[in-house]
Amino acid sequence: MALLSSFNEDRPVSYIRGYPIYCATLLTAAYGVGILLSAILHQSIDLLGLFAFSLPRSILQGEIWQILTCTLVNLPSFFTLFSLFFLYIAAVEVEKYIGRARFLTLFGIFILTPIIAYSAWAVVRHESYPLYGDYFVTVGFFIAFCTLYPGLQWLGFLSLRWLGVISYAIGAVMHISQGDWVNFFTLTFVCLASFGYIRFLQSGLDLPRIPNPLRALRRPRFRVVSKPTGRSAPSTDFRQTDSNEIDRLLDKIAKYGLASLSAKERDTLERARARLLEKDRN
Repeated sequence: MALLSSFNEDRPVSYIRGYPIYCATLLTAAYGVGILLSAILHQSIDLLGLFAFSLPRSILQGEIWQILTCTLVNLPSFFTLFSLFFLYIAAVEVEKYIGRARFLTLFGIFILTPIIAYSAWAVVRHESYPLYGDYFVTVGFFIAFCTLYPGLQWLGFLSLRWLGVISYAIGAVMHISQGDWVNFFTLTFVCLASFGYIRFLQSGLDLPRIPNPLRALRRPRFRVVSKPTGRSAPSTDFRQTDSNEIDRLLDKIAKYGLASLSAKERDTLERARARLLEKDRN
């Protein structure tokens, strides 16, 4: 199934004293540092002017670093720790399920979707607002988590499917009641993008990979092969060697799983299977 991450993609990036460190862990730590720096520096510098995203300043005036820094500007509040914990739980579970590369792709979607929505609003309505904070990233990962595990029960009676719908409805009503239409549309687009990307993967599809221009510059690998001799070895020796090799591979699969086999070992199994099928036909 295309949604399942490939081998090693669902593994942690590293371990610290036996505790697994995922990309989601590093992301949550980055947001924690952003909150701390925002609390320290907001009285001395213009945080929003330097790091928040605004179409006239970030794009038209060339301050493009704000595309990446805007999400890290967060002033602390009473619910800061809860928000970070909420983000961490949802993001880690999503990364474990879809793999590291797709997790980073999803994070990029959550960064770019609000930027595109705010930019479109500024162009259409001629109203520019600063975009900052981790609100839309947290919402996006929560909706992705609910999409991956729709039947999981919360508090024993409410499935995540309906928890996600109710959470979006509450957020939409809050923005509409305040006349905050830009954030209402942005919230809607982020939720749709999160749900759509997960469903896109569940349908067996995947986004095309960005070509690596450095791959063509890599030095080719050469393999030294022995010079063929005029006389071939007896076939019984080959059968005995193949039998021992197949037994070894089957024992390895039983201990460590099919994913532990190398490409060469998989080819060996495939050739053995083909010979057995040919023998059955004869």
